[in-house]
Amino acid sequence: MAAAPLVVLGLALLLVEGASAEVGSVSTSIEEVGSKVLLTCALNHNDTQVTGHRWMKGDKVLKEDALTDLKTEYEVDAADRAGKYSCLFLPETVGRGDLAVSGPPKVKALKRSVKGDEGDPVTLACKSDSFPPVTSWAWYKMADSGHQEIVNGSQNRFFVNNSEARSELRIKKLNIKFDPGKYVCNGTSSLGSDKAVITLRVHSRLAAFWPFLGIVMEVLVLVAIIFFYEKCRQPEVVVDDDDTGTEPPKSSGHQLNNEDKSVRQRNPT
Repeated sequence: MAAAPLVVLGLALLLVEGASAEVGSVSTSIEEVGSKVLLTCALNHNDTQVTGHRWMKGDKVLKEDALTDLKTEYEVDAADRAGKYSCLFLPETVGRGDLAVSGPPKVKALKRSVKGDEGDPVTLACKSDSFPPVTSWAWYKMADSGHQEIVNGSQNRFFVNNSEARSELRIKKLNIKFDPGKYVCNGTSSLGSDKAVITLRVHSRLAAFWPFLGIVMEVLVLVAIIFFYEKCRQPEVVVDDDDTGTEPPKSSGHQLNNEDKSVRQRNPT
């Protein structure tokens, strides 16, 4: 029973957009199946051999195959269904169907974390390809005291550029003291709103110098250790004693005593 309203809504949207329920002889339908939404395209006639199918959401390719069937299906999560979808029977000249699935917007950050150098510009961006499209964008910076709204042109450093599918916040010159933190991008359509959080990190211009300084310090410490080690392992210098040559050898004294005894023994005869 829950499937019928969604199917009717999908067909009504297609008719409002110029009878897109049959574009290029392709019939389309939208049906809710549990937690999924089933999108279906059927080729009504086949003058050219079908070589495959391609499903797209906006400019993004979601699925592609090489099947020759005259019918193709694609499932999306009900919570993330909103957007404009297209089914193409390949080659692309065979047929195309467009399906518009309504729902609250889904805002996504192009980059959840952005890094920049102090004094340089940086751009934060988010997007939404939901249907109906986002009609209002807002930027905030998260703080302990609450969200601080960022207005276009504020402080002559913050500039906001909006379109239906995308919003950009450009910071002209990064301030390492005030600019780092979490920024919120909020998009609102006629069916609701959604937000994405982007973390901005700002590095000092001297940040690249510290690793080099650390390497230099390591080299100096290593050289000092090698020098100290070589100094400690050098052998002690032996000092010559000049007075040792004046002392008579012990063996000479012993020999003189023996000769003196021999002389005294001969004298009596």
